Amino acid sequence: MTPALNFCFHGGALRPTVVAAIRSAMKHNPQARTFIYCDEPGIRRYQPLLPGAHFEDLAEHCSQLGTTRLEVASRRMRAFALLQNGGWYLDAFDTVTLRPLPAVERFTIGEECWDSRRRCAGVCASPPGDAFAEHWLAAMMAVPEADWDHWTDQTVCNRLIGLHGKLVESLPTGRLNWPSESGFTGELRLSEDQVAWLLENAWVIHYFGRGARGVPYKEMGMSALRDCRKLGGWLPRLILHHSQGVTTPAPAE
Repeated sequence: MTPALNFCFHGGALRPTVVAAIRSAMKHNPQARTFIYCDEPGIRRYQPLLPGAHFEDLAEHCSQLGTTRLEVASRRMRAFALLQNGGWYLDAFDTVTLRPLPAVERFTIGEECWDSRRRCAGVCASPPGDAFAEHWLAAMMAVPEADWDHWTDQTVCNRLIGLHGKLVESLPTGRLNWPSESGFTGELRLSEDQVAWLLENAWVIHYFGRGARGVPYKEMGMSALRDCRKLGGWLPRLILHHSQGVTTPAPAE
């Protein structure tokens, strides 16, 4: 079993999808320690909803991560958390865990759903002190803040996999990343067979892209998610199941 679950994020209003991501991972991995690195307002929002999780203020790690920007720190923190804690890093905004996650012997990452030649850093794992996670962190810290964008952590990760591929275990598309942006307009396009395949084979659903009606689920409040559930949506049912007790309007951008 995995020793740890790691989540790193910052900003915005309380999101039901964040609660669902963390609760689902904790439910299926009850023996794992859960580490949540976020901004101070996030700690106030989420800590009462997630008893048993260990929260740390992301700002306190900025100097170690070589940045003054929280959006950069939250990305570099992925590798830092894996180095320190081992276990799994999971995107907080758009994942749902379906089963117990294994302990891994080396850095583990899934194929990008729209390009099997690339890997998606939204869900990955390593043992503590892993060599590839250390390479990843050092390479991210070498990127100047002025050159940083939303995809830098993943671009750097893929470049390093090309250099240190023997240090990496790659999992096939669907085990961790579902192709919601590859021919789909949302979960309402999933057939019963596709849902059955995911339930049987996927460890984590990383749904990131567009949801029902073309709106990402991470941008929906509870009311909008319930409307999508009424349309027969499978992912809204999963998210709502793991975010019971949350009352919130749609998150602000």
